[in-house]
Amino acid sequence: MEVRQLKEINKSHISGTIEVVALLVEVKVKTSKTDKQYADLILQDTSKKIEAKCWDYEENKQFLNNIGEAEIVKVKAIVGEYQGQIQLTVKQISRVESDAVKIADLIPTSDWGLDTLKKGLQYYYEKVETPHLKALLDKMIFTNEYYERFSTYPAARQVHHNFYHGLLQHVLEVIKFAITIATTKKLSRRQQERLIVMGFLHDWAKIFEYKPLPNIGFTEEGTMLGHIFLGAHMTMKVMDEIENFDQDDKLIILNGILSHHGKLEYGSPVLPKTVEAQILHHADCTSGDIESILSFMEEQQESEDTFTPKLWNMGTDFYKKGR
Repeated sequence: MEVRQLKEINKSHISGTIEVVALLVEVKVKTSKTDKQYADLILQDTSKKIEAKCWDYEENKQFLNNIGEAEIVKVKAIVGEYQGQIQLTVKQISRVESDAVKIADLIPTSDWGLDTLKKGLQYYYEKVETPHLKALLDKMIFTNEYYERFSTYPAARQVHHNFYHGLLQHVLEVIKFAITIATTKKLSRRQQERLIVMGFLHDWAKIFEYKPLPNIGFTEEGTMLGHIFLGAHMTMKVMDEIENFDQDDKLIILNGILSHHGKLEYGSPVLPKTVEAQILHHADCTSGDIESILSFMEEQQESEDTFTPKLWNMGTDFYKKGR
């Protein structure tokens, strides 16, 4: 059975065979307990990503070893289920040479639209009036070196905003949530300006942590150091280049970047030490968690089940009928 998009594959297809054209974005060769090699694949199109197993690795070894990063393939596979999630077992895989399908047609993209995203970026930038804070944003975002990457990269590999322009959408959501809290609690203008800067920069180093789409892996730098350290390190370096950068602003912004995951066990090397940092952390969680839930529910819309399968990073399933 031929399916047009990956999101169409659901539990009604289990034990059946499907054919689909998708982007092969990751191949990992592994060894089973019986010392047999197999390949874990990740396929994607604009609708979702899905995991696939190629147990017949030896028969496909030459193809999988020679295929480049992010190539269009046609896959024939048996549909199965693992831990509540659809998983494919590949029976045949081949490269699609046709010009009728382009890589750009298979990359998920923010539905906000780039013009809207860039207007939002400019709107919040203009809210920052303190000269040294504005200079920090000028050097880290509004330069030829960084602006295009900041506007196009994803915000995550899998969990949330893992699409083209995803980082920029996530940043704007975080700032909007943070400023809503800050104005409700009547924080000072300087605190609000710091929050905007922290929102812009908290995930800034993901432009170094991740490979550019359609690839979905980490860079060596990202794997070894991570975006929290890279972001704080680069921010501090740029701050030191700006004449008379206020020491309180420096410490508060850096603490916000370093602590935005909220807990040591979640990867932050320090805890939030200011009200701004605490607001940033919760705004970051809200943006990521809600996007994760909504995108997961969207993937499950073809299913007639009342609840989604369990969303692994949230630890629960979600009710679908209230939409």
